[in-house]
Amino acid sequence: MRRTVLVALLLIAAAAVPAVTPAASAATSSLRYNTFERPERGTAYTLGAWAQDGWTAPWEQGMSTRTWIDGYNFSHTGGKSLRVFYPKGKIGPADSGAQAPLQLTRGREYYLSYWVRFSSDFSWGTTEFAGKVGLGLAGGGSCSGGQVCDGTNGFSSRMIWRSGGKAAIYYYHMGHAGQYGDFVDLTRPDGSLIYYPRGQWVNLVQRLRVNTVTAGSANADGEIDIWYNGVQAASIRGLRFVTNADQVDKAYFSSFAGGATASFAPANDSWIWYDDLKVSNTRGDICELSGGCHTRTFQAEAYTLMNGVTTAATSDTGGGQATAFDTGDWIAFGNVNVPKPARYLVEYRIATAASNARLSLDINAGATPLGEVTLPNTGGTTQWRTVSREVEVPAGTHQFGLYASTGGFSLNWWKLTQIA
Repeated sequence: MRRTVLVALLLIAAAAVPAVTPAASAATSSLRYNTFERPERGTAYTLGAWAQDGWTAPWEQGMSTRTWIDGYNFSHTGGKSLRVFYPKGKIGPADSGAQAPLQLTRGREYYLSYWVRFSSDFSWGTTEFAGKVGLGLAGGGSCSGGQVCDGTNGFSSRMIWRSGGKAAIYYYHMGHAGQYGDFVDLTRPDGSLIYYPRGQWVNLVQRLRVNTVTAGSANADGEIDIWYNGVQAASIRGLRFVTNADQVDKAYFSSFAGGATASFAPANDSWIWYDDLKVSNTRGDICELSGGCHTRTFQAEAYTLMNGVTTAATSDTGGGQATAFDTGDWIAFGNVNVPKPARYLVEYRIATAASNARLSLDINAGATPLGEVTLPNTGGTTQWRTVSREVEVPAGTHQFGLYASTGGFSLNWWKLTQIA
């Protein structure tokens, strides 16, 4: 049997490690995340689909009509991402982008992280230039839209683009200077301004801490911090958000072109992709801020042990070798270091003409199963697609095994990426 053979062939014995359950993993407490891998590609990501993935909101704009699960073009990790549409000539959340106040457990402080990619010809506007990017943090009545924030109608803090794609944080708080919210441009450590690139993934992290309240008066100790690709890009102190008991209770998906007039509308159809959304009240849950999210890619033909597989040149992007599996075949990769116990996304780059091929993953000669995925028919053995699943992996140096419980597929590479 496979497990017996693996044990016999181990060059270095590895101690069995008990399975890590979600209750004992790093992905606990307030952490919530969305890798957009569950929904069928090519479908709208409706409010009902959000709810299936554990996120709820009382209302939405544009989610049913201007969002799309992209499993064909771009993703930061895995095989899918969320694409949002910003039509030419349209502004505001009724006609541009998407909006939904995704509910959170109330808390004084939250961290929000996501990856964002602007289309290669993204339009920043027509003659005026501004728009909301992705998600922000908000609470209470989510004061915004030209309202005066009086301490009882909530607050909001969202990322925006400005002229030329200049990156900024836009926030509503008590005493904002004009009719609309205040903004602070993002800067690099040398003081230079940050501009969102087109056609490239970047990471945004926001931290918001609500002020304390004494005898119904707001203390000026509210805070906002922003990190761009893991480096701090804005730090705002002395803020007053509330005079009541409101706290952060929304990861506010609020992304649209504008601006109040058509002069802010895109000059051409534009899109933004979003991936790897995370929100937590604990900084350590945001691996982008704690030394980076551990990731490692393994070429399938670089196994240390195998049974039955064959290799041949691949037609996939980048070329190289692919490994073909029949039922019962397996490959193993020894001495793989996992630095911390965490939730990981495991990705498989596969091609198959079969409709029921199945691939499982385990560690240490089958001692700890990590789950099985049914592979989709990609359209043939030269048509490649990335599929993924989430797994809990304990820390340590492990041997990973990949086993074809039902064969008929080829594997070019597989990858582990820490989610949190």
